[in-house]
Amino acid sequence: MKQERKTMKTMYWLVLSWLVALIPGTYSQTLEPEGMITALGISGLKRTKRQVAERPLKQFLGQDAEHLDVDAVYAVLMDTGILEPLKVEIQDARDGNGKILMVEVREKWSIFPLPVVFVGSGGTSFGGFFIDTNAFGLNDKFFIGGMYGNDGWMTGTAYMHTPVREGFPGWTLSGAFAQTERRHTDQRNQDLRRFNLDSLSSSARLTYSLTDHLKSSLGVSYEQLMLRETDAPLAAPESGERVIGIAAEVSLRKSRWDGFLLSEESLSGGYTFMAGLEGPSFQVLRFRGIYEKSLLPGFRVNLHTGILYEPGVTLLSESSPAAAQVAILPSSFSARHYGGAALGLEKYLLKTSVGVLSGVISYQGVYSQGSILGDQFDHGIAGALSFYLSKLAIPALGLGIAYNISADYLQGSFSLGMSF
Repeated sequence: MKQERKTMKTMYWLVLSWLVALIPGTYSQTLEPEGMITALGISGLKRTKRQVAERPLKQFLGQDAEHLDVDAVYAVLMDTGILEPLKVEIQDARDGNGKILMVEVREKWSIFPLPVVFVGSGGTSFGGFFIDTNAFGLNDKFFIGGMYGNDGWMTGTAYMHTPVREGFPGWTLSGAFAQTERRHTDQRNQDLRRFNLDSLSSSARLTYSLTDHLKSSLGVSYEQLMLRETDAPLAAPESGERVIGIAAEVSLRKSRWDGFLLSEESLSGGYTFMAGLEGPSFQVLRFRGIYEKSLLPGFRVNLHTGILYEPGVTLLSESSPAAAQVAILPSSFSARHYGGAALGLEKYLLKTSVGVLSGVISYQGVYSQGSILGDQFDHGIAGALSFYLSKLAIPALGLGIAYNISADYLQGSFSLGMSF
């Protein structure tokens, strides 16, 4: 019996010693197994700082190289707006410990003068901007320029800083001045309100990334709206206004690449309190959702939704239907509250080394509530062709048509412009 206890005790210590010896080896493998991505390699950068390209790729560190989603790598690089991915591959680390995610990119043209043209139901506008979509190689955005149209003119400038290090916020500064004839119309583009207006606006915003996909922002703005004499005013407001806005927003966004189209899945919600310095105060609640899913490479379903609720908003500050994510209402349409959705299908039509041409058709519905028309519901069909130049960090041009079934109104649009 004594010998048996001694044997059991010996076995106990042998097993314990084996477990203790095993733990460090197991821990080391968990950190840096042979098949894990442990480093990043990037080639093709000229103006862009290396950390700008590395930041979106850091989410792939620690992943199993064998099961890497290459399309996801393409998506995050294209999402920067300034990089065109050319090749993605996995290489062995030189010390044999882990794998290296190697990407080859080409920088898009980022500094150029840009003509801007828009033709639609609201009239024709044209102008020009000087743009740098990769200022200082940091993926910062800068533009300055102006527009002139049949309803007046405007000039503006903005600088948007994108943080390249974790824990640091991004920021945006902007300012604009416009002198226009303001038109508020119905669904058939008939004037309901018309007056001359000078507007001065400025804003500052901080944006902080909570995760790779979740962001929050806090901003402050100032706007002064000044009425000018009008030869033939129609239901014009009695006075101008000055307001200071304090805004907070949270947004969640993911992107996917199917080899032809860059799709988006996003949700955003925001609240703004507009404090009246001259005129009443009011509140703004916004929600936007986008769901784009590839059914086949180059063919996807799109669902865009938008909600706007502005209790107490003034006549001067009513909003356009862009807040509802629909195109069946004229851009000069005006309302306090919106709820809209557009369900469509999009197909790439042509892909070349120059860019990608795609076509989309959608069915749209929108509820609106305005100071003159009251509660309204409209629905209809919209289609568009869009062409994106692969070497420019802007959309090139768009051609659209929309038919409002409820109002029996057809409208078209053409645009050459930019989007940040």
